[in-house]
Amino acid sequence: MPVTNAHTHLELTGLSFLYSKGPGMLRPWMNRVYRHMNQLTNEQVLAAIKQGIDELLSIGTTHVVDISARWLSLEPLLKSGLQGIVCLEVRGLERKRALKKLEEAKTRIYRARSENRSSTVRIGLSLHAPYSCHPLLLKQGAAWCAAENVPLCIHVGESPGEQRWIQQARMAAFMGGKPVIRRIAAAASRFFPGKEPIFYLDSLGVLSVRPLLVHCTNLSEREISRVAESGCAVVHCPRSNERLSSGRMPLEKFLSAGIPVYMGTDSVASCPDLNVYEEIEFAKQFHAGLIEKSELDDFIHRSLSSFP
Repeated sequence: MPVTNAHTHLELTGLSFLYSKGPGMLRPWMNRVYRHMNQLTNEQVLAAIKQGIDELLSIGTTHVVDISARWLSLEPLLKSGLQGIVCLEVRGLERKRALKKLEEAKTRIYRARSENRSSTVRIGLSLHAPYSCHPLLLKQGAAWCAAENVPLCIHVGESPGEQRWIQQARMAAFMGGKPVIRRIAAAASRFFPGKEPIFYLDSLGVLSVRPLLVHCTNLSEREISRVAESGCAVVHCPRSNERLSSGRMPLEKFLSAGIPVYMGTDSVASCPDLNVYEEIEFAKQFHAGLIEKSELDDFIHRSLSSFP
C-alpha cells in the first residue's frame, strides 16, 4: 500500500535551523530561505537532499511529490527507489527572464523524460505561485504541460496576503526587502486583474490542466467550488501552515465538495520533520470538533493510500 507525502522541498532539508520555535510569518520566512539557499553550494544541497530521502524512506514513505527549485533533487530521487513526481520549479515576474527559465525547464524535462522512460518517478513542472510568476509564464507553462502531458504543481492560497496581492494589487508593500524587489512588485501589480487567486489562474487556462494545488489555506467558498468543478486535487500541509501563520485550511469544505486532498509535510525549514504520520496526528488535533471523526479517518486513509 502506498504511503504518500504529496509535498516536499527536499532541497531545503539543510535549513532545518529556520524552523522557528513559535509562529512566524510567510514572507519573512521566505526571505530567510532565499538568503540561506543562495549561500549553499550544489554539493551541500545534494547532501541535504540525500538526508531528506533517507528520512522519508526510514518511516516507510513510498510516494512523494517534490518541488525542486534548484533542479537538484531529480537525480537523487530517480535513484532512491521512491515513486512519484519531481517538479522543476520556475518563477519570475520579469517577462523575458521568466520565459527563458521556462524554456530551460522544458529542455531539462524533455531530456530527463527521454533518459528515464522506465522510471517510477515522473518529471513535472512547478509554477511557483500566482504572485511570483508573470502571467505569460503561468499561461504558457500550463499550455505546454497540457500539450506534453507533463504534471503541473502550483502553490496557491497559502497566505491571507495572497488575496490582497492578486485582488487588490498590493504586492509592493508586502514584498518589502530591497528597493529593486519593491519596484518589481509594484510593476507586477499591473498584471493582476482584481480576481481571487483561483479565478486568476482559471482566466489564464491553468486550471484546465488540473494542476496539483498546494496549501489552499485561504480560498473563498467560491474558489473551493471552482477547484471542485475543475477536477484539481489539493495538498494539505497543516503543520507548516500553522507555523507560518497561514491559518487553518477549511478541510471540511474541500471534503464536502468532493475534492481529493492529500497530505504533505512541506520542508523541514517550516516543519519539524518529513514524517507524514506526524502530519496526520497534527491534522487530527487541528481539525478536531470541525470534522466528524469517521470522515476524518476516511480522509486520512485515502490521502495516505492513494497518489495524485
